[in-house]
Amino acid sequence: MAEKRKRRSFLRSNAEPEDTPAARLRLLYRTLHDDQKNLASVVQYLKVPYMTRETCKSDLARVVSLLPNLKYVDLPEGIFTDEGSCLALKSELQARCPDIRKMAYMGGSERSLEVLGNGTLWRNLEVIELSRLRIDPTILRQAIGSLPRLRALKVTDMPSFNDDLFQSSDYLPPFPPLDELIFDKTPNVTTRGICSYLQRHDSQDSLRTLILTSTGVHPSTLQQILDLTPRIAKLSLIESITTSFPATSNIPLLKSKSLKVLHYEISAAPSANAYASTVSTYYSYLASSLIAGGLPELHELYVRGTNCNRITLIYADCNIDPEFPELLLDLVPPPAPFASSPDSLAPPVPALPASYASPPKHRFSSNNPFSSAIPRQQTGPSSNQAVMKQELEIYSKGLDEMEWIVSKYVPPKHGRRASATTPRPVSSYGLSEGLRGNWNEMGGARKSVIVGNGFGGFLSVPGEGGARPNSSHGENGHRRRGSQYDMWR
Repeated sequence: MAEKRKRRSFLRSNAEPEDTPAARLRLLYRTLHDDQKNLASVVQYLKVPYMTRETCKSDLARVVSLLPNLKYVDLPEGIFTDEGSCLALKSELQARCPDIRKMAYMGGSERSLEVLGNGTLWRNLEVIELSRLRIDPTILRQAIGSLPRLRALKVTDMPSFNDDLFQSSDYLPPFPPLDELIFDKTPNVTTRGICSYLQRHDSQDSLRTLILTSTGVHPSTLQQILDLTPRIAKLSLIESITTSFPATSNIPLLKSKSLKVLHYEISAAPSANAYASTVSTYYSYLASSLIAGGLPELHELYVRGTNCNRITLIYADCNIDPEFPELLLDLVPPPAPFASSPDSLAPPVPALPASYASPPKHRFSSNNPFSSAIPRQQTGPSSNQAVMKQELEIYSKGLDEMEWIVSKYVPPKHGRRASATTPRPVSSYGLSEGLRGNWNEMGGARKSVIVGNGFGGFLSVPGEGGARPNSSHGENGHRRRGSQYDMWR
């Protein structure tokens, strides 16, 4: 229709649509400028669409110049890299908005970060993001230490950020105590530097969130950090490893009385041996820590799938579990209905001789260096099983998956075996989006039974019963012909 109006009408301006967000930004400036009740002084948040803040930098600078108490504002990317097209906007922001609380400095803005270290600009900054900066560590330490209200720091892709920045100095301000620390692609940040920072009591009491991605912190030294963070609630460790977990007995299991959310995403690096169970040793260490009861407040756990392929699982002597929740369960088959149990008064069935039956193999083999630290819980007259005593939501995702799959671990009660319910994913298109893509939250959980898998282990397969959600095709919710066909029969 726009092309037709161009050819047949002399009102060519009608064929050019107006940029509505830009027009609204100009109207906002006029409203704030002409207002007699000083409305601009109460504005603290300014949300601007992406394309508008990238194309209307001059109009945004005029609006910012009227907001003296502004705390958070959406800015174009050039502000964070000191582009020439954003110098006017940045000058207005520095001169008119002294109460800014969040700012980012990316590659190219080293000069602006050095000015921040003078202590005269944006003294109330609470959140800072540093990315790809090439700056002297002394200047960086001066800039970070000059912000008394800083509570969150994110450092991305900066090899120059090393352990020396955490050390005490006589001529530099101390590294401030923070509530949230995020390190991404900082290989020179190690456990030694973080522990030296956490030796201070103010740092121990303030840190609540620690996220480590591709750093120099090895999973075997993670407990050293937990020992110095008594109030930490969220911990994330995302690493690619090349060697197996150290097979020594002096590595303590993970223990924390305050940790609630744990991201333990260990994957094999491309240079790792594809035929060695490299990743499984790290998850065995995690499972041993959970079963030992060292993380009593943990209720969310995020893990990544192993890189062990199906051929290795079947034909090689590989102890890797494709699903981490199964690590928390012993794969002993459920007792027969006529066997003795705490809820039954029937006499116990005598055990078969050793020549007819062999004891069930325990989940943790004898070469597990952490098996001695795992407590045993009596779940029956002759049971010797290691179980975890808390409910836990486990979010797992394979290397080729895009979304997390939720599993809920339920500890055993009254002598019963523990269980782990894994929901089935459904399409995220339509009304099911936002429900984590599982049937359990929609009232149609699938029941399972345990059967042999033919290789000496056990496998859970769908059982009878349990209504499955109906197809939404058809008018007025009518079912299509054949929609009740069970694909598992």
